[in-house]
Amino acid sequence: MSEAVEGTTADEGFEEFEEFYARTYPWLAARAVMLSGNRQNAEDAVQEAFIEAMRRWPTVRACASPEGWVATTMRRKLSRDGRRWWFRWKPTELTVPAATGATVEETAEALAALRALGMLPPRQRQVVVMHSLEGMSYAEIGAALGISAGSVGSNLHKARARLSLLLDVSPELGRPGDSLVPGVRTDPLSTALRGAAEWLLDGLRGRR
Repeated sequence: MSEAVEGTTADEGFEEFEEFYARTYPWLAARAVMLSGNRQNAEDAVQEAFIEAMRRWPTVRACASPEGWVATTMRRKLSRDGRRWWFRWKPTELTVPAATGATVEETAEALAALRALGMLPPRQRQVVVMHSLEGMSYAEIGAALGISAGSVGSNLHKARARLSLLLDVSPELGRPGDSLVPGVRTDPLSTALRGAAEWLLDGLRGRR
């Protein structure tokens, strides 16, 4: 960084960004993997988002949520790239680092959820992850992906129905507010996806 952040030297600004990167990378990488179903594409998108954040760090650090800024940039990258291979998509096995502290049962459940996500077409996977894990509204998802709220609802319904069959859980949609975390849903399917996200996050943290 060649310019000093207001009230901060360039070196201090760089150190601050490095701390931010180390703290948030595993979470963003885990979310990108679940959104894309492809670890390489996910890691590329996250790295590109962080590079953009580093270039604009004085602005990004002043945001209400710098993590949210990077996550939005990452989602846009994945969505943009996804349009290039949309019609060539086919289910593939996802290789990810295992969470060393997880039980055998937790690992089995997480892998089952990740495999089930991998069976979904890209748009359905994106919508269900953004809605069930991030608590985003139809309008927010539509704006992020460049589709209508009606298309969001249709893709979400199909995704949840398919995942419910694959994971043998109830498709009933939980209400936001049932959890202590705002926007987080507590229905069985969302709980299964959240468990997979936490397992994946632990594995990525252990790899670094």
